[in-house]
Amino acid sequence: MHPMLNIAIQSIRRAGNFVVKQYELFDKNSVQSNHISNLISKINKESYYIITAIIRKFYPLHTVINTWNTHDVVNDVNFKESVFWIIGAIDNDVNFIKQFPFFALSISVFIKGHIEIGVIYDPIHNELFSACRGKGAHLNGYRIRVGTAKNLHRAIIAISCSYEQQHMTINLLSKFTNKCAYFRYTGSTILDLAYVAVGRVDGCVSIFFKKINYTNKLSSGFLIIRESGGLIIDFTGTDNYLLSGNIIAGNVKIIRTILSIIQII
Repeated sequence: MHPMLNIAIQSIRRAGNFVVKQYELFDKNSVQSNHISNLISKINKESYYIITAIIRKFYPLHTVINTWNTHDVVNDVNFKESVFWIIGAIDNDVNFIKQFPFFALSISVFIKGHIEIGVIYDPIHNELFSACRGKGAHLNGYRIRVGTAKNLHRAIIAISCSYEQQHMTINLLSKFTNKCAYFRYTGSTILDLAYVAVGRVDGCVSIFFKKINYTNKLSSGFLIIRESGGLIIDFTGTDNYLLSGNIIAGNVKIIRTILSIIQII
């Protein structure tokens, strides 16, 4: 195992244990709505500190940043020369608040501007998805691959979108329904990507309002998809999904089918 992957796994599991304890103690009925965002912020910060402490113990010269307060590190003069650890916030925090048990933590490691390691941890179900560039993707240490579905008949498609794009999602769902596809809306895009990688869902369609920052929490999911044999494209069929903010993920045949439907909407 890559030594940095080992540290990423160790630190995210430690943070996951903390988050689960907060989840179990969280009483959504007793917390005032105007205090919830502050509480989630504190949990994210503490999780970040737990992860950072372990990383810096072994790699004190590496840069560790989070996805909710960070600047655009792609334009950082050191980004293409150094090692950056990108720590993701809870995805999805609304699920956490409502105690809907689908959320995850993530870590991405960029070396000289390229993502080399991605880890996604679902602490509720104790499932850890990981990938090292060129070394494949794994779930709790076992190799995983994308599904083999050839069409949308009885296929499961994970859907996620930003609030501003809900109208497009409704239109999209109506088109897919005619093709006998089944849908899942977990609320956690990072888990949707992980589920595609392990073959639990056959494809993932994500519609966002603006472009995706390459170094955000989804980057670990992108690596895990690729290392599991899957592909990621945007709604025009190119790999410019970071600029467009729209994602289609899955195996080649499922992606082609989804793309053909999307392009006629």
